[in-house]
Amino acid sequence: MNLNDWIGRIKKPVFIETILWFCMMLCIFLGFGFTVAFASEPVVITADGEYVMGNGETMEVAEERAKKAAIQKAAEQAGAYVKSYTKVKNLALESDVIEVIANHSMKVEVIEKKKSVLGDVDAIRFYVKIKATMTQEEIEANLKKVREDQSIVEAYNRLKAEFEKQDKEMAKLKRQLEFATAGDKQKIAKLISEEEKKYKANLWLERAQEVWDTDEKLKAYEKALEFNPDLPQAYLGIAKAMIDKHIGEPSSDKEREDKLDALRDAVESINRAIALDENYADAYALRADTLHKIKWMENQDENKKDYDERILKDISRALALNASNKGDLYYLRASIYLEELHDAELEQAKTDQYNYEVIEDYLNKALKEIDMAVSLCKEEDLACLAENYRKKASAYSVARAYYIRRGNKKREKVFEDLRNKFIAKAEEVEKREEAKLDETISKEEALFSQYVKSEYGKIEYYLFGGGWEERVAGVSFKEMRQKSEDEREKKGKELISKLEKKISSGTASAEEYLFMSYRVEPPLKEEYFKKGISLLEKRNPQGIDLLLLVYLYLSHGGNYDVQLSYLSKAKKIVDKNLSQAQKALSINEVISLSSEMEKAKSDTDRADVTKKLAKLNKEQAEAFYWFAFAAQISNQKAEIYERLDLPQKAREEYLYLCNTFKDDRACKNAERLKK
Repeated sequence: MNLNDWIGRIKKPVFIETILWFCMMLCIFLGFGFTVAFASEPVVITADGEYVMGNGETMEVAEERAKKAAIQKAAEQAGAYVKSYTKVKNLALESDVIEVIANHSMKVEVIEKKKSVLGDVDAIRFYVKIKATMTQEEIEANLKKVREDQSIVEAYNRLKAEFEKQDKEMAKLKRQLEFATAGDKQKIAKLISEEEKKYKANLWLERAQEVWDTDEKLKAYEKALEFNPDLPQAYLGIAKAMIDKHIGEPSSDKEREDKLDALRDAVESINRAIALDENYADAYALRADTLHKIKWMENQDENKKDYDERILKDISRALALNASNKGDLYYLRASIYLEELHDAELEQAKTDQYNYEVIEDYLNKALKEIDMAVSLCKEEDLACLAENYRKKASAYSVARAYYIRRGNKKREKVFEDLRNKFIAKAEEVEKREEAKLDETISKEEALFSQYVKSEYGKIEYYLFGGGWEERVAGVSFKEMRQKSEDEREKKGKELISKLEKKISSGTASAEEYLFMSYRVEPPLKEEYFKKGISLLEKRNPQGIDLLLLVYLYLSHGGNYDVQLSYLSKAKKIVDKNLSQAQKALSINEVISLSSEMEKAKSDTDRADVTKKLAKLNKEQAEAFYWFAFAAQISNQKAEIYERLDLPQKAREEYLYLCNTFKDDRACKNAERLKK
C-alpha cells in the first residue's frame, strides 16, 4: 500500500498533513511509487465539509453545499498532485488548467454524512465526508481534452465564478432574513428559494462538464435548464455535445443530412446562448467553427460567400471578447483565406486570366493569421510552436501547388523553399522539446539516485515509494514501468499466482500477506491483512520494519473500534521510541523542517528541502518519522472521538498536538471543544 491510500483519510493536523503530503509530492517529483502490482495505483483523498442551514433553505441543497465544500478541499490536494505529475511530464500549466484537470479527474463518493441542530431548530449543521479517487489515466485523458479545447477551462472558470457569486448572495439573504420584519421575511424566503434553484441548475451544469458520455452531458444540461431556463452555458453546452455526437465524415447522403440537421440545431442553441449573453466570447467562437463545418458539408458555391462573411464576423467578435481558443480562431480565419485563394484560382481559370497578386494577397492574409497564432505560444510550449510552424508550411504548400498548376517553376521553387524552411523549423523545435524532456528525466534520475541512498530517502521509499512491495515482488517497479503493458500484465499475473500458492500452502511471509491484502476484495482483504500483521508482530521488527508496522496500523481502515484498536497498538510502539527519537532530533527541528515542507510549492523548493532531509543520519531520519506518527495517532483519535460524540477525549488529543507540535488547527479545535 502506498501513501496515496491514506493521504487525507481524515482531516490531519497541519504538522502531519504537511509531512505526508510533501512525501507524496516528492514521490511524484522523483518519479517513483504509486503502484498496484505493476500498474499505476489510484490516488485516494478524503476530505470533509460543513454547511449551516438557516431559515428558508432546504435540507437537500444544504447537504449539497456541505458536499461541495468537501470536494473543494479534496480538489486542493488533487491539484497539487496534478501539478507535480504534469511537471514530471515536462508540462508547464496555468493554475486554472491544473484546477480543471484535478476537479474533472476526481471520482467522488460520499462515505459519511450527518446533521446536527445548533442552538435552535432554525440552524442545522450538515457534515459530509467524501472519498475522491483519481487515476493517472483520468489525468491523462482530461489533460488531453483540455489541451485540445481551451474553452473547457473558460467554462469551468465561469461556473466557478457563478458558485462564488451565489455563495455571497445566499449569505447576504440569510443575514437579511435574520433581521427582517414579518412583512419582509416572506419576500426574502422567496428569493432564497430562487437562489437554491439556480444553485441546483449549476450543480447539473457542473455534472455536465465532468461526464464524458455525450448523452449524459445532454441530459445534465437539460436538467440545468429545468431549474434555470436563462442559463447561456447550458445552451452552449448542448450545442457542443450535439456537435461531438455527430463528429466525423458522413458515409451516406442520409447520414450527411442527419449531421447537417444536428449542426443547424447546434447553431440555434448557440444563438439562444448569445441572446442571453451577447458578450459570450466562446459562443461566437463555437458558432464560427460550426458554420464552417456546415459550409463544407453543404458544399454549395452560392452560399459560400455568405457563410464566410458570417464566420469572419463571429471570429472578429470572439477575438474582441478575448475568447479562450484564440489560436484556433486565427487558424480558422487563415483557413478561410486559403479557401478564398482556391476559389479565386477557380474564377481566374474561367477566363484563363491569372493574377498572381490576388493569390499571394490571400496567402499573406493567411500567413498573418498563423503568425498571430504563433505569437500566442508560450516560450516553454515548444509543441505549440512546432504545430504552428507546420501549419505555416502547409500554407506555403497551397501556394506552391498553385504555381505547379500554372507551370511557374521559379515561384514554385520560392514557395517550396519556404515550405521546407518551416518544416525544418518545426523539426528543430520538436528536437529541442525532446532534448528538454531528456534533460529533465536525467536530472530527476540523478536526484532520485542521490536521494534514495540517503537514510531519510530509504525510509520514505520503503514506506511510501513501494519499497517494501518491491521486496515482495522481487523486482523494482521502475524496471517494470520500462516494460510493455503486456509484459507488466504477464509479470503481475505470475506474481499474484505465485503468492496465492504460497498463501494456500501456509508458507507466505508477513509482507506477502500484506501485499495481497491490497489486491483482493473483502472478506479476504481483512483476513490477509490480519494474518500479515500478526506475522510481522511475532517477528519483533526493528528499525525500518518497525516503522512499516506502525505505518500499516495507521493506514488501515475499518469501523471506529477497529481503527482505535490499531491506533492503541501504534501508540504503544511510538511511545517506546519517542524518548530515543528526542535524543537524535529535537521537536523544534522537526517543526522547522515541517514548516519548510509546507512552504515548498515549487519543484525547486522541494529539491532544496529534499537536500536537507538527505543530510539526516539514520537515527535522525527514524526520529523524524516517530514524531510524525505520534502526531498522526493523536489526530486520528481526535477525529474518531468527535465522530463518537466524545468531545473531551478529542480535546485531550488536540491539546497534545497544540502543545507538542504547535499545530494551529489543533489549538483552534481544542478551544472549540472547551467547556
